[in-house]
Amino acid sequence: MRENTSDLKAIAQRFFGAYDAHDVEGMTALCADDARGRYVPYGRESVAPIRGGIDAIWRAFPQAVPDFRVEVIEMMLAEGNTLVAQTVMSGPIPPDPLGISKQGQAVAIPHVFILRFAADGKITRLDAYWDNAVLNGLMKSVL
Repeated sequence: MRENTSDLKAIAQRFFGAYDAHDVEGMTALCADDARGRYVPYGRESVAPIRGGIDAIWRAFPQAVPDFRVEVIEMMLAEGNTLVAQTVMSGPIPPDPLGISKQGQAVAIPHVFILRFAADGKITRLDAYWDNAVLNGLMKSVL
């Protein structure tokens, strides 16, 4: 059964608001206990649990890019209890000891998230895709 569409969008907006605030506990609270996800550029077989897996990435990211932001560009409802969100993650990249990035260089990386929800409104699956070309361009700009 499909949740109220405005409810799914509100839950997704709370999730991305927590992400923007670097509030991992707020993000995981919106996920089912057995939720899983995929961060595709990490590999085709990169499905992992949210808790004890992907949440570690979420916790590490503010350490790497302390001022990163998450902006929701668009949210679209798909089949069933599925929502697709287009976001931009941005922020100044700290200096890289290998010379891949320049200190303070602002980077904006487009992302697409596919969120699947249980009947109770908890996120059961989160798949993320992003544009690695932006990161590859950073590396080429300093080589």
